[in-house]
Amino acid sequence: MSCVIKSMSPCFETLKAVDGEIFHLAFHQARFDQTRQALYGSTYKLVLSEHLTPPKEGTYRVRVEYAEALQKIEYIPYAPHTIQTFALVETEINYAYKYCNREALNAHLQGNSDDIVFTCKGELQDTSIANIALLIDGEWKTPLYPLLKGTTRERLLKSGALKAEVLDMKSLQKAQKFAIMNALIGFKIIDNVLWIKE
Repeated sequence: MSCVIKSMSPCFETLKAVDGEIFHLAFHQARFDQTRQALYGSTYKLVLSEHLTPPKEGTYRVRVEYAEALQKIEYIPYAPHTIQTFALVETEINYAYKYCNREALNAHLQGNSDDIVFTCKGELQDTSIANIALLIDGEWKTPLYPLLKGTTRERLLKSGALKAEVLDMKSLQKAQKFAIMNALIGFKIIDNVLWIKE
């Protein structure tokens, strides 16, 4: 008999919708299915497209909160924020699933930076809201062991635009460019990055 450990926190999926069209739905559906099976033991399929009706005009952040069943769907007007300053934070956090409870991540946010980049035992991981990539010797590389395997990261790895490998502080020093990625911002190169050590 298998034992399923129930999560204490529901999870959420963040999707981008522009003028009623949801971007890259198949990648979100795959993570949604895998999370429901792994955390909540769900054996029946929920098709996200059957439940999502984003507004027909404008750009929206679609937030789907769920456990075994759907709990809440929100359509939030999306306006990108300027992110240029990052604090480097060394810690060990388990965020392999996109939990609604983000206290472990948010506890490290700082007032002197726009976001943070987590490191674990010297290896680069993610920001608090996005996966990262470094341009090294003409190739875009992303950490082999991120905090969370994002859907944009997965899509770019499958397309060959990204390569996953262990990245550390030396990698950061060698990088010609730095980028962040998630479902809302896509793949965004950050010019004139300022790094702050914790």
